[in-house]
Amino acid sequence: MAQHFAGGRIHTLRRGARLTQAEMARRIGVSTSYLNQLENDQRPISVSVLLALTQAFDVDAGYFAPESDVEKLTALRGIFPDVPADQLSDLATRYPDLARGLSTRFNPAANPYDTVRDYFFSTRSYIHDLDVAGEELATYLGPIHLRAGRMAAALESDAGVNVNFRGDATGHRRRYDPLTRTLTLRTGLNEAQLCFEMALHYALSVHQDLLDSEVKDLDAPDARDVALLGLAQYFASAVTLPYSAVLEVAEDTRYDVDRIASHFLASYESTCHRLSSLQRPGAKGVPFNFVRIDRAGNVSKRQSARGVNFTADSATCPLWVVHRAFETPARPTRQVARMPDGRTYLWVARYVSSPTRGFTAPRREFAVALGCEISQAHRLVYSDGLNLSPDAATEIGPGCRLCPREQCAQRAFPQEGRRVVVDFHSSQRN
Repeated sequence: MAQHFAGGRIHTLRRGARLTQAEMARRIGVSTSYLNQLENDQRPISVSVLLALTQAFDVDAGYFAPESDVEKLTALRGIFPDVPADQLSDLATRYPDLARGLSTRFNPAANPYDTVRDYFFSTRSYIHDLDVAGEELATYLGPIHLRAGRMAAALESDAGVNVNFRGDATGHRRRYDPLTRTLTLRTGLNEAQLCFEMALHYALSVHQDLLDSEVKDLDAPDARDVALLGLAQYFASAVTLPYSAVLEVAEDTRYDVDRIASHFLASYESTCHRLSSLQRPGAKGVPFNFVRIDRAGNVSKRQSARGVNFTADSATCPLWVVHRAFETPARPTRQVARMPDGRTYLWVARYVSSPTRGFTAPRREFAVALGCEISQAHRLVYSDGLNLSPDAATEIGPGCRLCPREQCAQRAFPQEGRRVVVDFHSSQRN
């Protein structure tokens, strides 16, 4: 069995319970020096200590799982809802290939987008070579007000592509004609949007080999195509929101999304998306989860979901703050929330919409959210004035289909796989 270190989890749990190392050590029956070694990842967590922690602090064994195991645990919980959490955690840790196979067998990817979603999850949403290449191009382009013109010149010199900035104002944002080698951009796009669309095409034209090397392990051709486009978009984001500059502004503003977006002339959504990929070795930002949902609760984007799994085929939790963002379109909405496995997060959600295209045209409306583990919350301006104690957190879940919280007042239907017991002698509170 591979050794597993859980120092960060144990430290967060102890701080949340407001205990000293000596007090926690007594509660789980170990010495203070041994607990200190565990917290500093000098010793791996043992099965006996894991069980003692889950019993003493009423947390799911999955709380201590490596981030790579969290998604497998969520899938296994949906397949085997009546199996104790510590056994599922043991299965995911001891037999990762079996756990992955069971997940695939009972929860097959419905389409190539699911496959690509899992691929990006495996990268922690940071692709080093692409990110560095994008940042180098951003450095070459220079100041923000010069980017669009220089990007067009780079396309012409490096790819032989001419750029037409006067496309139909109601047409596609970007359309390429391979016969004339002309890239036409929609009239009315702002500077950041123009740069993004040209950088996307630059990636597809100049960095094709680099993109191909990233998707070589994806078997399905349609999944590879979806991934290629996603990687080109990743590159374009690295150009318009270059890594080092974004990280510096983010740290200076305590991750104030509005101020970061304003600095780079970017949208609120694209800034959130970029912040969730700041995981470069040696220069990491806050490890965020990023999600985008519509009013029906469908998750259309999710990135770097480190420990949170809101599945694409399940309704999201109605207690999750992201739904309230539609009610407060003018400002961010905050929430300290705890998942069934005991992990606690700070979520910040906000309503976003596309510009209107006419009275009869529907407006695209979404809520986007960034979430980080509570141990990182102090780094965010959004934590100011909030009670960050896990005891004060709102209990949410991954959606009723997978959520084990049987007594939740908002439960819409039973957890999938559990035996349904009908009580003819009483009426539920709802």
